[in-house]
Amino acid sequence: MNEPYAANDGQEQQAVTRLLHAWNDGDASAAERLTELVYAQVRAIAGKHLRQFGGRMTLQPTELAHELFLRLMNADVAWQDRRHFYGVVSVAMRRILVDAARARGAERRGGGEVHVTLSAADEAPGEDAQGEAFALEEALAALRQIDARKCEVIELNYLLGLKREEIAEVIGVSVPTVDRELRFARAWLKQKLAA
Repeated sequence: MNEPYAANDGQEQQAVTRLLHAWNDGDASAAERLTELVYAQVRAIAGKHLRQFGGRMTLQPTELAHELFLRLMNADVAWQDRRHFYGVVSVAMRRILVDAARARGAERRGGGEVHVTLSAADEAPGEDAQGEAFALEEALAALRQIDARKCEVIELNYLLGLKREEIAEVIGVSVPTVDRELRFARAWLKQKLAA
C-alpha cells in the first residue's frame, strides 16, 4: 500500500483507530503495534516531505520517521482516529524539518555570532528552497486558523498525495466539495505566498 490513506483496506483503517484508542487508554504495547503497522507509510510520507525541501536536508526518510516516532511517543495527544493520526504526522514532520533547517542555517551563520558577508555569493545553496518551505509552513498555519478543513484538504492532496476521491472518503464529504475546497485553498495559498 503506497498511500497512507488508501481506502481499499478497511481492516487496516480500523486497526489503526483501535490501536490509537488503546494508546489513549494507556496501553504502551498499542503504541508499539501501531508503529509497526504504519511505519512504511510514515516513512513514505517522510520521503515526500524531504523532497519538498528540495533535497537540501541531510536527513534521510528513515531518520525523519524515527525522529517523528520519538516525538509522538513523548507527546500528549488525544488520538481520535486514523485521519487525525496522519494529520498530526504530517504537521509534526514539517515542524521537524523546519526546526532542522533553522538549526542548520544558524550553524552556518556562526551559531549566534555576528557574521558579515561581503557578497551575495556567500549565501548557502538551498536557502531559497528552505525559505519557500518556511513560507509554506507559515501560510498553512494561517489557513488552518481561518479554515481548518480547507487546510486539511490541501495537506491531504499536496503533502500526502491523496486523490480527490480518497480525500472525500477520508474527511466524509463529496468530491465536488473537495474540488471547491482545493480551489479555494490553492488560490489562497498562492496569494499568501506571493505577498
